[in-house]
Amino acid sequence: MTDLASQVETNRFVGSEFLLWLWFESEVLETNLRPTDGPPCAIWIETQITLNTDSDEARIKSAMPAATPEAKQALRQGKLPKQARLRAVIEEHEFSWVLKADALAVGSLKIPTELKAKDEPYEALYERMMITEKLEAVLEGLFTDFARMRLSAAWDGIFVPLFMRWARGTPIDEAAYSAEKAKVLRAAKKR
Repeated sequence: MTDLASQVETNRFVGSEFLLWLWFESEVLETNLRPTDGPPCAIWIETQITLNTDSDEARIKSAMPAATPEAKQALRQGKLPKQARLRAVIEEHEFSWVLKADALAVGSLKIPTELKAKDEPYEALYERMMITEKLEAVLEGLFTDFARMRLSAAWDGIFVPLFMRWARGTPIDEAAYSAEKAKVLRAAKKR
């Protein structure tokens, strides 16, 4: 059991890198994300993001905190996202939640409801479960894409330099990024 606990601790950075990648994708692709396995969606960071290092933390609150100069400055200082409030539109449903990077945990989830007060309670539960499954499928698809990219040889050579240029405010060529990403994901899927 100790080995499992130490392995979890050793790999906690994955959640922060996933949240960083979601942030990058939401800006570069103008919130229009398309997981390989799952429906297209719009995802963006809203109202708050917390970035940290082992010794320092920056909490940024605003209507679009990821777009603030302070957020990119925190990245340039070596801080990684610790948690953020995200919003997503998947098909006709809109979701809001906090993603906690260290545990890859979804918290404070707000989902749309469509039932009226007169409807059966079981119908309301069933509807909430079905709507929540849509978000789960999208997050699973996005994480799968991220993991395939993260485990590829292109991660350090292609993607990390792109993230660094983006953090410095250099425009990223969306078409070139999407082409590299597609190439890596195709190769990973063939394995």
